[in-house]
Parts: sequence; C-alpha cells; structure tokens
Amino acid sequence: MDERLWFALGVALALLSAAWAAYALGAGRSQHTQWNNGLLFLAWLSISLFLSERGRHIGHCPITNLFETVAFLDWSLLLTYLVIGTAYRVSVLGAFTAPVVAGTGFFALAAPIDVPRSLPNLGWALELHASFSLLAYGALGLAAVSSVLYLVQERQLKGHQLRQWFYRLPAMGDLARIQRRMLVWGFFLLTLGLAAGGLVTESGGMGGAQADWVKIVWSAVVWALYLHLVLSPTLFGFGARRVAWCSVGSYVFILLTFWGIDSLSHAHRFSS
Repeated sequence: MDERLWFALGVALALLSAAWAAYALGAGRSQHTQWNNGLLFLAWLSISLFLSERGRHIGHCPITNLFETVAFLDWSLLLTYLVIGTAYRVSVLGAFTAPVVAGTGFFALAAPIDVPRSLPNLGWALELHASFSLLAYGALGLAAVSSVLYLVQERQLKGHQLRQWFYRLPAMGDLARIQRRMLVWGFFLLTLGLAAGGLVTESGGMGGAQADWVKIVWSAVVWALYLHLVLSPTLFGFGARRVAWCSVGSYVFILLTFWGIDSLSHAHRFSS
C-alpha cells in the first residue's frame, strides 16, 4: 500500500542518521549531533505518518500484523530517544538507536509479513494494551542501547585502551542513570499495558472464552524480566555492569521471540 512509502522513508532516514553519526563520531565532529537528531526526528515523523495513514485506512490502531507492530516498535524507540536523549543531552545515543531502527525496519520491509488482517471491535482497551506494551519495549530498547555504551566504556577502561571516540561518549554515571530510569518507566508502562490486556480478555474478544496461554505466559516472562531488572540492584546487589548485561539480553530475547510467539498465539492472530 502507498502508506508503506512513509515507513520506507523513515527507515532510510534512520539508516542515513546511523551513517552520519558513525562518521561524526569517528571524525571528531560530535558538535554536529543536531543534524543526527534532525534526521531521527524526520524518521520518527515519517513513521508517524505511516501509522496515521495505515490506521485511517484500516479503521483501527495499526497493530493488526507483525509489519505494523515492528513499525510501532520503531516509532516508540525513536520517540523515547527524542524525549530522553535530548533531555539528558546525550544525543550520541542516537548513533546507536538509529541502527536498531534501520535494521528492524529493513527486516519488516523485506519480509512478507505485511498481510492485511482485521481487528475485532474491542475499542480502547485493545489499543491501550498494544500502545503501552510497545512503548514499554521501546523504553527497554533505549535502556539496552545505554547499556551497550556503558559496557563498551567499561571494557575500554579495563583494557587501558582509550580510543579517541571514547571521550565523546556520555559519562558512565549518566548512562547508568538513564538505564535505571528507562527500566522503571518501561516497567510502569508494561504493567499498564498488561492490565489493559486483562480488560480485553474479560470482554470476550480476541480468542473468546479460551485463554491465550501462549501469549499470557510469554508476557508474564517479559514482565518478570522487567521486574528483575528494576529490583535486582536493591534485592540482589546487582551492579550497573550486571544490570546492563541483563538489559541487553532481555531486549534481544524480546526481538528474537516476539515473531514466534505472535504466530503461535491464537488470540493475537487476527483474521478477516
């Protein structure tokens, strides 16, 4: 459909942003990060136009298939970065956020996953369930990006091999604070999303009376991972390094299992 061109443009802008950020970081031109932020804002705007047009076309929140879900996930990741990255003045996070958006977006465009489907008429509960859940995954994505930067700096310090670009990265303390706040915010959003999902189940749609145990168990695992990431520093004495590894692992787990779980799920398999 024509609205896919907006998503393709957003992916292309994210790829251009990643290339520019890599050049600027390597060439010591970090003072030009406003160009990178501008490209990411345009990428977010293009994906927003795709979601708006697709939603208007299908008459629902655009979450009816995996293609639309990936687009929504990329949109939430970019939005989280644009709000948090600029607020904390750590725009270099965009250099690592852009490749994630470009990679997942290219996969969505190349794979045959944009199959037209319809949603049951479940109203606001379904849309809140999907929106809050995907925003929570976007928050975890930014926490994972911050964690990667933290781990890279730690490795450089331990190896006593400080490269020139090392001094252009955010301070490790700032990255740890961003990671922590993203995890708390994402856990709050995911809890709201799952609560809204309970309202959808009680309404009798999405699979009827038969509970969708595949997606329920997977969602419970993701929620438990989030809870562990939030509480482990206090309850188990996890340091920033261990939380960083767990954040990266949790986000990779979601990316690798979401498609398979969605295909096995009966209630989330929307059909015409």
